[in-house]
Amino acid sequence: MIGKIILWILLGIVVLLAVLLLVPVKLRGAYREGEPFLSVQYGPVKIPVFPPKEKPPEKEKPPKKEKPGAEKPKKPKKPQKPKAKINADQIVYALEKLPPVLGRALKRTGKSIHIRPLQIYVLVAGSDPAATAALYGKLEAALAAGFPILEKRLHIQDADVRVYLDFTEWQMDLIVDVGVSFRPWSLVWMALRAGGSLLKWFIGFRRLASPPAPGTENTPKEPADGNTKKEHEAA
Repeated sequence: MIGKIILWILLGIVVLLAVLLLVPVKLRGAYREGEPFLSVQYGPVKIPVFPPKEKPPEKEKPPKKEKPGAEKPKKPKKPQKPKAKINADQIVYALEKLPPVLGRALKRTGKSIHIRPLQIYVLVAGSDPAATAALYGKLEAALAAGFPILEKRLHIQDADVRVYLDFTEWQMDLIVDVGVSFRPWSLVWMALRAGGSLLKWFIGFRRLASPPAPGTENTPKEPADGNTKKEHEAA
């Protein structure tokens, strides 16, 4: 009797896991002006992941009566850590390394994953025109080699991926808007096939991140000949 109960419990767990793995999941992610956005929909439930929901303002409590001469010292505010931004090295690394890994992971389950939309706009800019042009060439070559692999493995609609070159700007810019729908069992199969490679890629991607120095995020760099221009103006 106890054996049958345990068997039915195990069977119920298996059925529950099977149902959970077949419920469709939708992800919508975006990156614009340095602000990431991510939401997850599992079945009918939609959960905003980032930015998190703002907490309702707490009710103001009446100030406590303090005895004279017993003022408590105010705690200093903790300095905010600068946010890590996606840089050119990370973009090149992703375009070169990620498509082959995804191609291997999606060999059998790729067509069950739908991507709509896929909008990626990369503005290549910098203070050194030669280095900027070289980076633009690397991005174009990586995109031409990697994007056909993803198109072959995945079901992609509304794709618009572009790389722009601008010598008049000092900082690179990136705009991303991607929607992905799949069933969790596809991720399980991907993890079994190429989970180690994906983790290795992610670690390498994070290592290339370079957080900006405090107070210098929006400060444009002067060109190499900036000092000479100032000297001529002074003369």
